[in-house]
Amino acid sequence: MTEATAHRVRPAGDPLRRALELVGDQWTLLILQSLFLRFRRYEELRLRLGISPTALSGRLRDMVEAGMLTRVPYRDARRTRHEYRLTERGLELWPLLISIWAWEREWVEGRREVLPTLIHLDCELATSAPLGCGACGRRVDARDVRAERLDSTGVAAATASKRFRRKDAESLAGDPMMFFPDTMELLGDRWSTGLLVSALLGCRHFSEFERELGIGPSVLSGRLSKLVEVGVLRTGTAATRADARDYRLTAKGLAFFPALAFIAEWSRGFEVVGQEPDITLHHVECGNRLRPILLCDHCGRPLLRKSVQFGGVPSPKR
Repeated sequence: MTEATAHRVRPAGDPLRRALELVGDQWTLLILQSLFLRFRRYEELRLRLGISPTALSGRLRDMVEAGMLTRVPYRDARRTRHEYRLTERGLELWPLLISIWAWEREWVEGRREVLPTLIHLDCELATSAPLGCGACGRRVDARDVRAERLDSTGVAAATASKRFRRKDAESLAGDPMMFFPDTMELLGDRWSTGLLVSALLGCRHFSEFERELGIGPSVLSGRLSKLVEVGVLRTGTAATRADARDYRLTAKGLAFFPALAFIAEWSRGFEVVGQEPDITLHHVECGNRLRPILLCDHCGRPLLRKSVQFGGVPSPKR
């Protein structure tokens, strides 16, 4: 992905940061996934995820305030309670969840359970849901995209979010639709996400990442090592620079681009009138702004939320 910088005034507010703070949180992603599977009531979510009441209440509150959820009253045997339903704003995130599923299914080894297949109901075939350009309908990957930045002030890292404890991940590992180990190394940690975005924008060397993110050397070294460990970055020798080595995205790292493209697109919903996005993606081949969509790799049609279904995933019981 190539980069261009347009020097314009940055308006108040940071839509991309806000989007990353919300969907870059492990619990929020799992709550979102559960809601798409129609687990809507507080106790259903708590029991399914094994999440503490404090963490669940806080995430649900943040999602309601962001316009992703609405609280709908219902009556049980004793009193009126509320369930949580996705708004149109929340429903817009379904391609992000599909792109995470596709990446984990293709690139993550050592899973205890195999992820289910995704069926395109229009052609009745399993699909890997590749990324497409909404303007021209062609398939797109990170190499086909040019990023235009609002200014040169660096990538805005989201505020820190609480990371999973080891026992949290282990309790979820038995459910293939809730266990996304490598995704949680990239989303849910502000520095790892920022490093991945910076690498996609062309950063290669330790000093470039340090300058781009304003990150301390010890923290940067640890995060770079972790991304190398999970196979998203690879190291090489920087022969012409003072830096001892450089860091390049692997095929696995480049393949995570669709998830970031959908987050960037969704973040535009937080812009105020007249505000320009921090990063705008352009499809080089057709020359239009990239409006990411998912395609069926068999019939070539765009995938719609109601035209796909996971095979082997039971509906929640009432």
